[in-house]
Amino acid sequence: MKVVFYLDNLKGGGVQRRTMRLLKGIVEQSEGRFIDLNLVINQGAGENINMVPAEVKLHVLGGKAGRQLNDSLESALISLTPDIVVCCMGQQFIQAIKHKGKLLDICRWYIIQAVPVNLIANSWYSNLIRKLAIRYFYPKADKVLCVSKDVQSTVDRLGLQRKTLTIYNPVVSENLLDLSNEPAEHEFFSKEHTVLVAAGRLNVQKDYFTLIKAFYLLKKMNANNTSYKLLILGGGELLEKINSLVCDLGLQDDVDLVGFVDNPYKYIKKSDLFVMSSLWEGLPNAMIEALAIGKKVVSTDCIAGPREILDNGKYGTLVPMQDPEALANGIIYELEQNRDTEVLVRRGWMFSVKNSAENYIKLFENGKL
Repeated sequence: MKVVFYLDNLKGGGVQRRTMRLLKGIVEQSEGRFIDLNLVINQGAGENINMVPAEVKLHVLGGKAGRQLNDSLESALISLTPDIVVCCMGQQFIQAIKHKGKLLDICRWYIIQAVPVNLIANSWYSNLIRKLAIRYFYPKADKVLCVSKDVQSTVDRLGLQRKTLTIYNPVVSENLLDLSNEPAEHEFFSKEHTVLVAAGRLNVQKDYFTLIKAFYLLKKMNANNTSYKLLILGGGELLEKINSLVCDLGLQDDVDLVGFVDNPYKYIKKSDLFVMSSLWEGLPNAMIEALAIGKKVVSTDCIAGPREILDNGKYGTLVPMQDPEALANGIIYELEQNRDTEVLVRRGWMFSVKNSAENYIKLFENGKL
């Protein structure tokens, strides 16, 4: 069975890491079952290039666009003659599905839908275009593989109930504990500080502006005379604007924009609390990983994922989006909770790479779960 995954690039985003973990998981779980794994990417460079498993055949189209990308992708798909094509994002599916007629009829097509249909940062017009594109293109797929039930519900509402299926992301890997136990050197980690950690790209989705404002309020509240520090792990296009807000609020000594790190887990493990301020998600990897290493979590109640993962607040604190005061109060509340670490760990490990890979293999072999 030849399976082709199609992804635009191997940069440091969540989609790329998810795909690499999934490929590695399929390699490890498919022992004795012949699955010829191939990864087609448009752009060859990126932070995750070294994460491509050696058993996966990598095909690079060369960073092309427009008609050149279309022609290169068509040639790659025809030469590979796959039994299954997995498009890692909707955009890649729209690029690839036009070549369906050039492949064998038995070839199955899957889309991984990682985010809800409506994105809060988009204009009504942009969201309308997304809906129209999904309604037109997604029925051409055999299945739309949603990363959470929350995401699935947003696709179902477009009349695609018969096409959708939830397979959780391959988040927690076997080496997570080893990585989290590596030494994390940072001046914030000392007995007199309570350290908060956030992780993810510095973009609109993560809404770090609300987090910085909440942290400012937290410092002003000075609950229990606590010395708070904040680490934000990740790089991105909003670095200068976020740093400017940090400076405007006089938080330079208390907030560190660390940038992209290969191993964020050692910082999360050593912190006191993981904080997520997103406007939307799909199934937030960093939150699940924080739970899997026994860390307390506070998150905005955004669509989609946090409420599902935290089971309506059973495993962490949920607060409204874009509300700095609510987030500051949520941080104080969660820090005061006496959470059972083992319960948090078990919850996080429900979203393991092994479980996800087994579901994908079952889908590849049987066409259903």
